[in-house]
Amino acid sequence: MSLSAALNTAVIGLQTLQQQTRIVSGNVSNAQNPNYSRKIATLTTPVAEGLPQASLISQITRVAGPEIQQDLYKITADFGQLEQQYAFTKELSEILDATNTTGDQPTLIAMLTRFEDAWKQLEATPEDTAIRSLVVQRGVELTTEIRRLNSLQSELQTRAQEQLIGDIAIVNEAALQIAKLNTQITSQGSGGNPIGDLEDLRDQEVAKLADKIGIRTVINDRGELFVYSDGGVQIVGTVAQQFEYQATGTPPGIFLQGGTSNLNLGFQSGSIRAGLDYVDSSATALASTDPNVGTLTKFFNQLDSLASNLVAVVNEAYDPTNVNQFFTFIAPGTPGQEAGFIQVNTALQTTPANLDATAAGRVQQAMRNQTLTANQIQRTTAAAATGTYPQAVTVDLNGLTISSVNIFGLANGILAYHARATADNESNRDTAERQQHALDQKLRNLTGVNIDDELAQLQVLQNNYAALANVMNTVTAMFDELVNIGR
Repeated sequence: MSLSAALNTAVIGLQTLQQQTRIVSGNVSNAQNPNYSRKIATLTTPVAEGLPQASLISQITRVAGPEIQQDLYKITADFGQLEQQYAFTKELSEILDATNTTGDQPTLIAMLTRFEDAWKQLEATPEDTAIRSLVVQRGVELTTEIRRLNSLQSELQTRAQEQLIGDIAIVNEAALQIAKLNTQITSQGSGGNPIGDLEDLRDQEVAKLADKIGIRTVINDRGELFVYSDGGVQIVGTVAQQFEYQATGTPPGIFLQGGTSNLNLGFQSGSIRAGLDYVDSSATALASTDPNVGTLTKFFNQLDSLASNLVAVVNEAYDPTNVNQFFTFIAPGTPGQEAGFIQVNTALQTTPANLDATAAGRVQQAMRNQTLTANQIQRTTAAAATGTYPQAVTVDLNGLTISSVNIFGLANGILAYHARATADNESNRDTAERQQHALDQKLRNLTGVNIDDELAQLQVLQNNYAALANVMNTVTAMFDELVNIGR
């Protein structure tokens, strides 16, 4: 090899080492960045006139773990769904005071107990007009609480729908960014430029989707990443799809912007699935044994069942002829409204002294001893036909599977239903969170930066640099000798 060829080889080698050092330095500086994947240089050694030349960097790639990443997307969607389900059921449990840890009775049970105790006191001292007023007062407190709970229906539904709209907005924005980065990556890649940092940015946008919807990703030979929901809906293809939530759709749910086809079945996991299930009021949802499906409608159907059975039991005991009622409905109710319309008879509220004290024992005994059948709790037409309900309903699906309980048993059953759903969701969420953390750590171990490895690589590069520097010094000295010989 000529001296000039040796010098050229050394110079090219130093340039390659400089590039490699820059890559390793970038890795080290991003060691604590969870969104960064380690970059590595692939070297090639060209041959000229049968002799190997200085190594060149043929490409800079990032370390990836596509299989682990797909598994991580799946468990992240499961965690996102369970996290949202837990938030929904926890809110309902707290509204009912079903999960209080103070040792006191939940509010609804406490009010039923005080109402029953007032009847007991009246039975013991029927001549006491103050106790009659107390019975009416306790009845007013109880019905006011039931109406308060029922009045939350619109607020809870609106809040859940706003949550869905917000989640879909995040999906739409991430999809646009992924499509934009796809364009940049194909442009940079076709020019032979490094695209690893752009791919990292794209993965960050994909991660924003992962807890909202279950996703699958595919990368084509141009480096473009296509994203599909776990139900087969394309999120990002050659362009980004844009979605909207239509509360008045048939059924309500997710549609392409300006589209008419309901896409609910295309989103099978993630927080969006939890929201869709929560507000689903279809007959199929209400018939489901899953407390996370049709949750909101079941909740208020349970309140309706409690209100209607309370009215039926107390009124029947107070006056079997049903002429003088203790409870009344403010207006003719429709299924789904009874809980919001129940109140103590206004005539008794105006003049508590008119309360029939002789009925006190019957009412108290009925609250404790009269058992409710499954038909009564589910408020089927057969039960309504007895005349004990203000409105006949075909079936009031509410998720409850209890029967042969009294009014207190029904109320406790409702509280237990929501407390159990909350506890199950919390446990499942915690399990999914641990699995997510384990997979994320596994991916980071594969694609992240190991400082020790990078420092070792820097040491190798430093040694190579010193060797090439010696070559250059030697070649330079030889050139100087040749120049001196020629003088």
